[in-house]
Amino acid sequence: MGTFAKKVLILAAMTAGTMMVSNAQVVYWNGLGRALVTGSYLNGNILKPYSDSTDQANIVTQYKDSTSARKSTDGYTIFDLGVNAQPNEALRASATLRLSNSFGGFYGDGSQFIFRQLRLDGIIGKKVKYEIGDIDLELSKYTIFNSNEIYNDYESDIIAQRRSVVEYENFNFGNKWRLQGAHIETGLRFEQGIEKLGLRAFATRNRRYTPSITPDRYMMGGRVELVQSRMLQVGGNYVYIFDAAGTVSSPGLTNQNQVLTGDWKVTHYMDKIDLSFYGEAGKSNNKYAVIEKDSVKTDDYFYDLGLSAKYKPWLLKLFVNYRNVGADFFSSGAQTRRVNDYGYNGPHGNNTLGMFDQVQNNAVQRATIGGATLLDYVSDQNLRNLNLKNTLMAFNPAYNNITPYGQATANRKGLTIGASLGNAEKVVKADFVADLLSEVASQGDTVDNALRKFTGLKGGAMVNIHKLLRFEKNIIFTAGARYEKTTRGGVSPVDLQSTLIDLGLTVEVVKNLDLIGGIKTITAKGNEYIYVRNDFNQIRTDNPFSNYKLDQSQFLSTFGARYRFSKNTYFTVNGVTQSVKFDDASYNNYKINQIFFNYTMIF
Repeated sequence: MGTFAKKVLILAAMTAGTMMVSNAQVVYWNGLGRALVTGSYLNGNILKPYSDSTDQANIVTQYKDSTSARKSTDGYTIFDLGVNAQPNEALRASATLRLSNSFGGFYGDGSQFIFRQLRLDGIIGKKVKYEIGDIDLELSKYTIFNSNEIYNDYESDIIAQRRSVVEYENFNFGNKWRLQGAHIETGLRFEQGIEKLGLRAFATRNRRYTPSITPDRYMMGGRVELVQSRMLQVGGNYVYIFDAAGTVSSPGLTNQNQVLTGDWKVTHYMDKIDLSFYGEAGKSNNKYAVIEKDSVKTDDYFYDLGLSAKYKPWLLKLFVNYRNVGADFFSSGAQTRRVNDYGYNGPHGNNTLGMFDQVQNNAVQRATIGGATLLDYVSDQNLRNLNLKNTLMAFNPAYNNITPYGQATANRKGLTIGASLGNAEKVVKADFVADLLSEVASQGDTVDNALRKFTGLKGGAMVNIHKLLRFEKNIIFTAGARYEKTTRGGVSPVDLQSTLIDLGLTVEVVKNLDLIGGIKTITAKGNEYIYVRNDFNQIRTDNPFSNYKLDQSQFLSTFGARYRFSKNTYFTVNGVTQSVKFDDASYNNYKINQIFFNYTMIF
């Protein structure tokens, strides 16, 4: 951006801010300031001559990597200023302005001034809430839901804090999708018969992928919720996502995706125990159309039923679910993944990573050697996906092979059993979940039609040791694990196992000064048949399935210190080590060492 353009934008923002201050009865400010610096170093077998490798049988070329980057220093400084003007109780206008400067920019060189967020919201007639502009939407796990990319419920504080930076930059607020549009919500209360009738409606525009080629994508829908009493709630959800062919000259392929579901919860309350029966069921209809060609249509259904019991004195909850999600069930709002496991479309192609993207004399992209790593997941903010997709995205089975598209993952049926105890304010918070699932229809075995079977175990605990020992200063220990096993017989057997482990410790040594450490590991061994989908979300027939073999492990460890100036302002310095090993291709082993500085201020 040129100097003149910057001055014009800044002047316009200051003028708008002055006008809001002069006209609004209430003006308040919030925002975030952050400065990050990361120094990284790459080493390992991947940089050495193949002759140094122990895997001599797979030597293709004898050469040493002498040109790929081995060191990098990155960082930035940002200041997000939120201006909120509220002239009355019925209207609020908010804008977030961002000033940013990349590491290495001097005297304003490389600086940017942008509007990060614009939103109008308020209340009409004290009954109808509305918001227009940049909004965050979530309905149910089968309609609109932004699922976590990997199991991290008991991730260490130090790694979770690193992840929070990436989530903030990508508007990953819980399980909501950031969209542009309008959202209204109202509720009607009754004196008898029922307590409340809630209504929600929204209309949004998804981001345009490729101007002049890919048409705009819109989403509209809503929810009706009837609360008879605290013992009975019933709701209905509808989502319609469609491509507007007229927004480009040559749209090629257009898509229409409709999902209609109903959900309920019935609860019986007693003095110490609450019993609930809950669930959701519905169907999807998906259509792809090409100009002057026949359309492709699919539809399918799902149901998800659950029972739970809660023992209130112990905060103990037990539950069991059974679900059946059809092989052709498709919900763009719920099955779109938030992370691209094999890199993103960047300057070096579709498998770009932000750090040490190219190896082997800049001839191979690192993402094609085992995919993005655990460190990439929590540090590469460009790895995240912000668009609702009209086809299922590729995924790395090492990270999540049972529910790669969340609970709405198609072609799954079976039981989920779990238990939870306590909460984060108590001495112990813990939970455990077991998935015992299988496919609904065979995929990848056209001879025997054998079905995959999935076994998943995950859980963990957070222990507030300082509360147990009655210390004033915090001592918090966290541990979590996730185990998955996928098997199938037949002519195309599958046998894949993966294990993820999280460990973390936070110790407040003096007031507001914490020593923090964390470990995250994952191992995957075995094979799985993966597939590539075409533009119609169908498995490609030219090369439908490939036998993907995994024999790899990752070890991510980070330790450091954090000083908390206040509840929302802190400075951290961390040392990070990430090792990636391939037992069947040790010449690709590598390690990344980092030093990471982070100053964050939230006000």
